[in-house]
Amino acid sequence: MVTKAEAERKKNELLRNAWFKRIEYTPHPEQNLYHNSLARFRAPCCGRRFGKSLMAARDLEPKLLLPNKRFWIVGPTYSLGEKEFRVIWQDLIVGLKLGRDPRIEKAYSPKQGNMFINFTDRNTIIEVKSADNTDTLVGDALDGVIMSEAAKHKKDTWDRYIRPALSDKRGFADFPTTPEGFNWYYDLWSLGKDNSLTAYESWRFPSWKNTFIFPDGENDEEIVLQKRTMPKEAFDQEIAADFSSFVGKIYPEWDVNKHVQNQVFNPNWPNYIAFDWGYTNPLAAVEFQISPWDTVHVWRLHYKSHTTLEHHLEIMKDRQQPQGYHINMTFGDAADPEAVATVNEKFAPCVANPNAKTNWRDGIDLVRSFLERDTGETDEYGGPLEKVPALFVDPACLDIIREFNNYRSPESATGKNVTEMGIKQDDHALDALRYGLVHIYRLGATSSIVDTMDLNKSVSIINPSAIKRVTDGPSNGAPIQLQPNLNQMLPGVSDVSGLFGSEEGFFTTLGEF
Repeated sequence: MVTKAEAERKKNELLRNAWFKRIEYTPHPEQNLYHNSLARFRAPCCGRRFGKSLMAARDLEPKLLLPNKRFWIVGPTYSLGEKEFRVIWQDLIVGLKLGRDPRIEKAYSPKQGNMFINFTDRNTIIEVKSADNTDTLVGDALDGVIMSEAAKHKKDTWDRYIRPALSDKRGFADFPTTPEGFNWYYDLWSLGKDNSLTAYESWRFPSWKNTFIFPDGENDEEIVLQKRTMPKEAFDQEIAADFSSFVGKIYPEWDVNKHVQNQVFNPNWPNYIAFDWGYTNPLAAVEFQISPWDTVHVWRLHYKSHTTLEHHLEIMKDRQQPQGYHINMTFGDAADPEAVATVNEKFAPCVANPNAKTNWRDGIDLVRSFLERDTGETDEYGGPLEKVPALFVDPACLDIIREFNNYRSPESATGKNVTEMGIKQDDHALDALRYGLVHIYRLGATSSIVDTMDLNKSVSIINPSAIKRVTDGPSNGAPIQLQPNLNQMLPGVSDVSGLFGSEEGFFTTLGEF
């Protein structure tokens, strides 16, 4: 028994195939994945020259043959929405000479924001709208929409204006775009990877998947040349259609697949909390550990706005703590000495050196040095092996993951240099982490046993069985290449089996404040 929905899909498929034959359009194989999809919401994330505008426009064209339909192409601006409309205009009005039909009303004026084709004989219309003019986005029930250059849209445009307009008629939406980092479009695109949501489907189409333009695929000489001569961030975004990179990204080495791993508190490692103060903006308290091989492990995050500092500290005290929990030191922004004093008095020792903020670029470079670290190993020909991560974040720390994904520099104005500073928006956890690492690795706010012990004297362990080495416990993803031979680290010590003791810190599982 064929359902009504199946019959409708078959009808649309026959109509589409007949239309493609009429206009002599042959999609390349990757475009066919999109055309053959039955999903209501389709999100193709494409590299430049993949053919996304052509694909989306020609997929819509046969639907214009149906009666009583209303379709929109919504661009962030009229000029960006014009790309798909230009294809439809060329195919129908020019190519099939429908511009001569007096029953078709039409306009094509991007500068005036007036682009539409109205088939009056069947009461079907296609219009271009701009998200810049939200007054024009209300009131109409839609049969379908193309969200042109979707990643450039604001989430509010989709949530408040377009999605409700599709409800009455169960309309469709297509989201062709080149990615711009992990913004709202990435969240929507991810829905298409959820097998339980059959209404959504998504794809990542690098430029080289268009074999009409790049017949040798990824090995095409033009792609190889672009990869060699373009900045990595630009190539990954514009050609490889990679969400993890975008031009202006401050931490281009950040990769959720490498840096986001489950973290377990290791009681044998020092534990720190770094604060970025806030009230209207969130207060961020990033809790991280440093391993004996200098890898950074962010295992917990407190992130909350519209709360007093005293209440923040009470919330943090009341959290369930892992076995052997301790705090060795906290760090903060010296711009608020009263907050520093409060943490010192009511929580744990807090260091806030003003010099931690004086060189923003140096702090960024320090964090980046942990995102990728050279192991010193080489291949058989003497070339360096691939760098490995030395900073890890637990998947539960969603806010700092989001900030890493999206932290970017301001766009440059023509003829002017960009300010040496990230956009001051959604960077609270990153600022806190940077303060902490600068205090430890640039200002020497703490010292290690290797720095303070006299390696020329013999070491006597009174009760080795009572002391755990910091190398015991979970390594939390630290690459084996970064884990040193401790006997080589301490050449003056003959036996390191019980040397590295666990410091209790200032806040322990006994609740000592």
